[in-house]
Amino acid sequence: MIIHRYLVKEIMSSFLATLFVLLLIIIGNTFVRFLGAVSSGSLPVDALGKLVLIVSINATIKLIPIALLIGMMLAFGRLYRDHEIIAMHASGIGPKDFYKGIFLFVGPLTLLMAGLILFIIPTLEQTNQEIKNEIKQRPEAAGIPVGEFMYAKAGNKKITLFVEDIDKDNVVMQRFFLHVAENNNEQITAEAKYAGEIANNTEIILSAKKALLYIDPDTGSRIFKIENGSRYDNDRNTGELTIFKFAEHGIHIPALKIADSKNLEAESFLSLLKNKDLKSQAEIHWRLALIFSAPIMALLAFPLSYTTPRQGRFGKLALGILLYAIYANLIMTGQSMIEDGKIPPWLGLWWVHLIFIALALWLVRKQYGKIG
Repeated sequence: MIIHRYLVKEIMSSFLATLFVLLLIIIGNTFVRFLGAVSSGSLPVDALGKLVLIVSINATIKLIPIALLIGMMLAFGRLYRDHEIIAMHASGIGPKDFYKGIFLFVGPLTLLMAGLILFIIPTLEQTNQEIKNEIKQRPEAAGIPVGEFMYAKAGNKKITLFVEDIDKDNVVMQRFFLHVAENNNEQITAEAKYAGEIANNTEIILSAKKALLYIDPDTGSRIFKIENGSRYDNDRNTGELTIFKFAEHGIHIPALKIADSKNLEAESFLSLLKNKDLKSQAEIHWRLALIFSAPIMALLAFPLSYTTPRQGRFGKLALGILLYAIYANLIMTGQSMIEDGKIPPWLGLWWVHLIFIALALWLVRKQYGKIG
């Protein structure tokens, strides 16, 4: 019908405009935050575009329900303001016809969301995690402060590091000082002490004009390349002190231990279905909730957009946003309750969807009578 195409056009234009404005706000704030990380040296420039792209796609999908709700309320609010809906009602067009036009647009949109959420988003999240892990292993992500002492422990070694200055790329360190104290005394067993064994107790001091932390492309090892400096080795057991100067000296640094925690957001939907643990079940219901949130918001938007001439176009927009906030909070609370075992997986988040579907149908019946 012509009326259906007209409704699709109105809804689509308002939806896209609303989504564009919301994306500008979200992505703009994210881009500024990433730029701050780039300027501070904690985020490489080459990773900026990839991360912004991933965040943009994720934000677009998660903003679709609220953008659809606001866009539909704005579209139907204009139709009420211009008395077009009154004319349609007078021509015999009822809520059933309106919903046919609505779901001609919302149906394909929901299918698109389902494909993205179930298949594309896990891949993007996995890529996002790989990028972050790779950044953590880069020299510029070592987290070495400038102008202050840094203390750390690595096994039985106590490390003190001081860097007076660093270049603009946060890689080459100027006037470098390193103190490493090895002390294995705490690890000696009673039998070793009885046998008269003496633990290694060595102190190493390094000072140099320049140092570079880089990753060996062949082995993947993190190495301090120290240039034009001196090294002092003090054996505390014998009192022997060894001093030598060097033009170039290398020290292996252990790679950062990145927690290999199970990131459920990066798991494929089929993998989640095979898992029977509560967290996997909660993640399944969360993804399904994102998909169903679009048609549910479309159901709700139509009766919420009902206004009288005196109410104006934006009369119930605040109420719609409030209802969406309640819906989203119930979804997040329900997900946590599934993880904690307070809600059985078979029930999941379906109760939240049913509440809002019932609310939408009740509003339609109250304002328009029986759907037909």
